[in-house]
Amino acid sequence: MSELSLEKLPPEILLNIVKRLNLSDIGNLILTSKYIKAFIINESYLWKLISQDRLIISRNIPTLSWYHSCRISYNWCKGIFKSKVIIQHKINYMPWMQLLSPNILLVSFGSDLVCFLLEHSGFNRKLLWKLTVPTMERFDVRTNDISRFIVKDNMIVCGNRDGSCAMYEFHDIKIKPVLLNYIQNCHNFGLEEVTAVEKWKNCIVTASYISPDLHFWRMSNIGCSDTSPNENVIFKKLKIPECIGCRSLTTDSTETKMAVGLNGNIMPVFIDLNTGQYLIAPKSGTRTLNHVVRDIKWHNESGVVYVTHSGKLQYIDVRTGGLTYETRDPFDSSLYCLKSDGDKAVVTGSSEYSRCVLYDMRSTHHVQMYFTQKRSTPIYSLEFDAKKLIAAGDQRVAVINFNVNSSTTKAKNYSYIFQFVSSRR
Repeated sequence: MSELSLEKLPPEILLNIVKRLNLSDIGNLILTSKYIKAFIINESYLWKLISQDRLIISRNIPTLSWYHSCRISYNWCKGIFKSKVIIQHKINYMPWMQLLSPNILLVSFGSDLVCFLLEHSGFNRKLLWKLTVPTMERFDVRTNDISRFIVKDNMIVCGNRDGSCAMYEFHDIKIKPVLLNYIQNCHNFGLEEVTAVEKWKNCIVTASYISPDLHFWRMSNIGCSDTSPNENVIFKKLKIPECIGCRSLTTDSTETKMAVGLNGNIMPVFIDLNTGQYLIAPKSGTRTLNHVVRDIKWHNESGVVYVTHSGKLQYIDVRTGGLTYETRDPFDSSLYCLKSDGDKAVVTGSSEYSRCVLYDMRSTHHVQMYFTQKRSTPIYSLEFDAKKLIAAGDQRVAVINFNVNSSTTKAKNYSYIFQFVSSRR
């Protein structure tokens, strides 16, 4: 009689056995033979079953198998990673970032916009190009720094603290873009800094945290010379009610709706861009000086996630106008930025200790915290994909790589250590 062996079983029977095991037993089974290891690792159906009740981070890398998605997401949740500071300055900045692909990173430092090529772990980078945006001399205390920028439709739009806005065009992001348009005075003849920008169809939208007006600029009317237009060529003005100003902007994937995070109100505004009408607007009398929506992103087609100065992470369903998710930072710190994977994962950047926090939108308790740098700094901007988290503080940009061997990498697990801070509320 021949010996019984798992390797000799038909694949469908072997799969039926393996899917009944817990994860630790599967891990032990993988070590028994090369055939069993290859079978388990390459069986996507098995890992889809395993992942049903687990948090899987950002399935946005087509070449990443379900096994590796589960393995790397486990590292995210358990705090298993390696980190490295990849950019360092002696000057304090408030940088903004955008990760255009797994290996193309744009970062603003002061009035400079810099593009880096990252290798697969993110730990090594190569400078592709650097440009300095046009600036305006103002007779006040404002700097000429880029406050925020967006990359959309082969354009880069930079809103500047000196009250101007620069637009660049590119065909290949690895090649230095060219200046397309420049608006010298976006709000109140340049007296108010531009804190948010967006592109919608053939228009540029600018906003200021001390002005309730959104300005829509038609690009065909904007020049690139020293005599570029002032407010007399604004295509449209939209005055937002019950606020001091507008802090953040984002349009949905269909470009029919815009969400506006406000300075002076904890409730964002939703605008139908085709009609100019409000889908959701703050109620009368809700303006409050202490409330600021620092950053806002579309989480899916149905609604947005946003973070506030008071330390809240919230989700609003635009279909009903209802607040369907709310939680707070474990330390009650102000939150400056966030990023969503469009599914269940949201990462926030806090004002203290270079700290980022991972949330599963199915729970109000944080999944994990990451102290991204030894220096205690606010996290002004962050980006992530399935394998890595990039966090920008005042002097440093750090990369956390989760694509590591969990058996040889020490975990930095803060999932429950600070639970008592949240439970006091």
